[in-house]
Amino acid sequence: MSVTVEQARRLSEAAGVDVIAALSALERHNGDALEAMLELERMGLTPVPPGGGFYSTRSSPGCPPPPPGAVPSKDADGTQRGGVRILSWSDLKEGLKELFQKCLITRLEVWQKGRHGASVPLPILVVLVLFFPWTIVVVLGVGLLLGFRYRLSGPMAEGDEVRGVLSSLRETFDRFLTWLRRS
Repeated sequence: MSVTVEQARRLSEAAGVDVIAALSALERHNGDALEAMLELERMGLTPVPPGGGFYSTRSSPGCPPPPPGAVPSKDADGTQRGGVRILSWSDLKEGLKELFQKCLITRLEVWQKGRHGASVPLPILVVLVLFFPWTIVVVLGVGLLLGFRYRLSGPMAEGDEVRGVLSSLRETFDRFLTWLRRS
């Protein structure tokens, strides 16, 4: 079946896409406007209505919800796209900048007998661990044997998961030190 420009124009207006996208979708589905509309939505090209929603070939109002990938997502500016999260370069740049700033503020602190001895920013610690892993492990281990305690402080160390991991690490090291002292 040949698709007319009028059909493409009507689908374009109904779907909120340009005429070329509507025309190519109609051609791929032999003029079936519903299938073309569904494809445009799956591709994330159609804007989602303010109340949300999805297209379905079922006529009953109690039809099951769409699959998880078809649920619309909201952009940073509040607009919704059908199942596709659109991230601009400026959003990505700002997110990476914020992450780097949080990393710079987060520090590994070294304590001995309740006194603060030194601190190292997290990015420097990560670079040291990447390039000198065994040296860093030995230095930290010897420090533990000599009574030093380590603590992460800053915005990246404030989550419950981080606290749980760090406390379990501390308990493991304490058990290991107790075992060493008994041996």
